[in-house]
Amino acid sequence: MLFTGCAPAVSSRALRYSPRESARERTPGTNADRAIASSGVRMDAWEQLLTDAGLDARDEQPLWDSTLTPTQSVRLLGVLLRKPVTLDTLPPRMVAGFLLREVLERGGTSREELLRRVERFAREQVAVLRPDGYLAWALTGRTQQKVAPVEWRDGAFRANGFELGRFYSGKGGVFRVMDAQLQVSDWRPMAEVYDDADVISRTLDGAEDAFVELYHALGQVLTRPVDSIAGLSHLPAGVAALIASSPAYWERFQSMTRGEQIREVSRLTTGMLVTWGAASATTRTLKGMALGAEVSVPVLSLSAQGALALERVAVPAGRAAAVLSGGAGAAIILQRVDDAAGSGGGGGADAQGSSPSSGPKGYSSFKSFKRAMGPAGNGKEWHHIVEQTEGNASRFGPQALHNRENVIPLDKELHSGVSALFSSKRFDITSSFKTVREWLSTQSFDAQRDFGLRAIEKVKNGVW
Repeated sequence: MLFTGCAPAVSSRALRYSPRESARERTPGTNADRAIASSGVRMDAWEQLLTDAGLDARDEQPLWDSTLTPTQSVRLLGVLLRKPVTLDTLPPRMVAGFLLREVLERGGTSREELLRRVERFAREQVAVLRPDGYLAWALTGRTQQKVAPVEWRDGAFRANGFELGRFYSGKGGVFRVMDAQLQVSDWRPMAEVYDDADVISRTLDGAEDAFVELYHALGQVLTRPVDSIAGLSHLPAGVAALIASSPAYWERFQSMTRGEQIREVSRLTTGMLVTWGAASATTRTLKGMALGAEVSVPVLSLSAQGALALERVAVPAGRAAAVLSGGAGAAIILQRVDDAAGSGGGGGADAQGSSPSSGPKGYSSFKSFKRAMGPAGNGKEWHHIVEQTEGNASRFGPQALHNRENVIPLDKELHSGVSALFSSKRFDITSSFKTVREWLSTQSFDAQRDFGLRAIEKVKNGVW
C-alpha cells in the first residue's frame, strides 16, 4: 500500500530498526556510547536522551534521586540552546525539549516519572521529520526513510504532508500525526513505514548541521536582504518576533548580506523548532495567563552576537508578548510596543525611543485590519486561520485573531472551500453530529490553529 508522502514501499516487512532497540545495537560513536565507554556506567533512558540531545559530562544535571524542577528545566533548556544542532541530535533534542517543557507546565517531576514519559516515545514508536526531508526515530535520531525535500509553505517547513517540529507515531506500520499531548490526532495514515536500502550509508552523514538544510528552503523566501521591519514578515513569525525584540542584534542583522541573513535565520529557526516544536508565534497579552499582578514565564531572548538565551522572568500581567505556539511550556518573547491600541499591550515606546513590535501587529477588528493591510490581492480573499467567531474573540481577544499571523490571503475558490468545510457536518472529522465549526470552537487557540492550517492543506489537495 502506498500513501502520500513516501517513496514506493518495498514491502510491509518487519522494520530494519525499532526505537526500542537496546544500547548495544545503537549506532557506534554516539555521545551516549562514548560516555558509557569512558565511565563504565550504564546510563538510564533519561540520561541517555540528554546525552544524545547534545549534553556532555561537563554540563551540570540534576542528581538522579532529585525532583526535576521548572527552574532546573529552564536551565537545561538554556544549555541545549547553546549546543549545535546536527541531523543526529535533532530528533532526541526535540524529545528532550518536549519533556522539559512538560515540567515547566506541570511542575516538579521525579526521575521515575521522567523515565515513564521517555518510555511513551518508545512505546508509540515516535518519529520526526528532519530538515533534510528524512524521517528519523525520535529517541535515537536513527534515520528511517525519505519523504521529500523540505519547503517553506503555508507558514511552516513541510515535506508533503509532514511538518518540521511535529511528532509522528509509527506504531502499526504507518505514520500518523500526533498532537501536543502526544496522542494520535488523526488516524488516517500519512505514509507507510518501510525499509530504506540507503539507511545505513546515510547515518555516516548525520553529523551535518541541521540548519544548513533549512538554508536552501529559506533561500526561496528571502530573495533580497531584509532591511526593514516590514521585511521580517516573510520569516517564520517566532524568528521575526525574536529579531525585532532584540535592538542590538537587529542593527547587526540589517547590515548582513542576504546569504548571512539566511544562515542566521536558519540557525535561529532550527533552535526554535527542536526546543519548542515551532517557529511560529502568536501575539498575546499576559493577562489571564496567570492570576495576580505578575506572571513568571520562560522568556526567550537574543544577544547582540546572536546567542539564544532562556530565563524565567516575572512579568507584569497585561504585558504584550509573542508566544511560541509549541504546546506545553511555550516560551515568551517580550514584545516592545509603541502602539498600545494596536497591539493590545500596555505601554508606549521604551527608554530607547520608538521601537517596532516584536510580533505580528494585532487589530481591534477585522475592519481595522483591512484598513491597514488593504486588499488581499488579485483573486484572493483574507482568511482567518483561527476563525473570528464571537466566542474566539471573547476567549482570545481580537488582537490574537486580527493580525498577519492569523489572517492570510487565500484564493477565492480555496477560501470558499475551507468556509464550506467549517459549516459542514463531518462525522469522520468530529466523531459527532456537530458542524466542524461547533466542534472546533471549544478547543484551544493552538489546537484551532493547527486544525485550520491542516484544513487549508487538505481542501487545497482535494482530500476534504
